[in-house]
Amino acid sequence: MSTLPKSPQPPRRTPALRDLATDILRRHGLPQASNVALLPDRHPQYRHCERHGRYPESLVDEQGTVRFITPAGCPRCRAERQLAALLDRAAIPERYRDCDFANFRISTPAQARVVETCRAYAADFAANTDGRALILLGPPGTGKNHLAAAIARALLAQGRTVLQAMVWEVIERIRATWRNGDGPSESAVIGAFAGVDLLILDEVGKQHGSPSERLSLFRVIDSRYRARPTILLSNETLTDLEKYLGPAAFDRICHQGTLLHCQWPSFRRKGTQGEGAES
Repeated sequence: MSTLPKSPQPPRRTPALRDLATDILRRHGLPQASNVALLPDRHPQYRHCERHGRYPESLVDEQGTVRFITPAGCPRCRAERQLAALLDRAAIPERYRDCDFANFRISTPAQARVVETCRAYAADFAANTDGRALILLGPPGTGKNHLAAAIARALLAQGRTVLQAMVWEVIERIRATWRNGDGPSESAVIGAFAGVDLLILDEVGKQHGSPSERLSLFRVIDSRYRARPTILLSNETLTDLEKYLGPAAFDRICHQGTLLHCQWPSFRRKGTQGEGAES
């Protein structure tokens, strides 16, 4: 007995995402028009960050093609994490990592001029490839580190490399090469300080001022004078700064450099009014 072949069945139709979403909304009695965000095939799509609010997860380009934004997650949170990593690599002290030009408290014309000069220094940094230095002199607590951190943040955002170090740290790193034969050479350490786009030297003048210290600092400053700029932060007078650095290093720093006097009362002594704008 022969068996008649079965009639071919039409292929089962896979429900479209739009149909599924519409059915879900209908079964739950939800108004479809006001629930566009629940439909997975509607674009652009958005997510919500508890800190920064709504951000896009997808977009539609000029050709009508849906593009999902990668990497996923809040872009502002991601940018903050990246900046934190760069500030850590640049050795910017934790206290000053939130410092920028916008939150420097300006109450005098002198402060406004100094802040504007620092802002222009960062914005026009490409013009400093001839090793032009920036010197910030003033008593403790007048915001020198705040301004240096603001410049560093601006340059890191430009994709440049920055390193901040105490002068005694620079000297100690160089001296360590004399004691440790297995570590990097003295030339390699000086080359590392010379290689970053911007070197910030803090507490200039707090060293003993011995001939060996002056020689170490001269080698670092001279290597940067040839191609890259340096920022110096000091509580000393200009005369004392020359005494500590030595005439040769001081001469290179002054050549086409900019001197800023931060001569105003300490922010630290104003209590909470000066929070964040120190040193």
